Amino acid sequence: MIQVPIQEIFSSIQGEGPWIGERHIFVRFLGCNIHCRYCDTLAASCDPDSAAWKFCAVQLLPGSKGFEQIPNPLTGPDLIKFCSRLVIRGPSHPTISLTGGEPLLHRDFLLEWLPQVHGAFKIYLETNGIIASAMQRLYDLIDVVSMDFKLPSATGLRPFWDEHKKFLSAAQGKSLFIKTVVTRFTTVDDIKVSASIIAGFDKTIPLIIQPAGGSFAPEAKTLMKFQDSALGIIANARVIPQAHKILNVS
Repeated sequence: MIQVPIQEIFSSIQGEGPWIGERHIFVRFLGCNIHCRYCDTLAASCDPDSAAWKFCAVQLLPGSKGFEQIPNPLTGPDLIKFCSRLVIRGPSHPTISLTGGEPLLHRDFLLEWLPQVHGAFKIYLETNGIIASAMQRLYDLIDVVSMDFKLPSATGLRPFWDEHKKFLSAAQGKSLFIKTVVTRFTTVDDIKVSASIIAGFDKTIPLIIQPAGGSFAPEAKTLMKFQDSALGIIANARVIPQAHKILNVS
């Protein structure tokens, strides 16, 4: 039985993208293959020998501020138990949001675990959109794909355009949207490249322009310029901030 390091498991409001406002059960995987300078989940991408990897914080009840600390790593049955107790009882269909870090680094675990929960839960994947081979293997087990475009002017890293094209090809046919975090360093050229890549696949795929916060926050007039540039190439570009931070929820 494969085990996996998890940072936290909790029920909260989805704060990003077109599914904003939905109630999701978040499973935050530890480990990331890139390190963006604006990252707001640094603990999830830190060194595996750090204290952050020793325990998983698991919410006791939906909406509760109470958490218990469970030793890492966890098994599939562990995750089923912890996710099941966070289901809101009623007619709504529960959603598990796979987030991180980068969940697709744990492809083999997901291949073993997701068949046990897919169907009982809607599976929503949040990914940096780089590991196309994992997306191909997991395609039938995922319902919604929230795929990042990592803009070099925002991340401070090299471009990942080729990887994003391969990932987008692997994810086609799914309920899919592209999210890109923009900062005060982001260039219009990077927005245009992003929109052009989307147009090469399907001009109706939504591009969510998500402003970073704090010292990285772009000016409002710049956000309008980014949206104008994208809408000159594709049909659907929206500016959506991180609602969970505005509402001060986890």
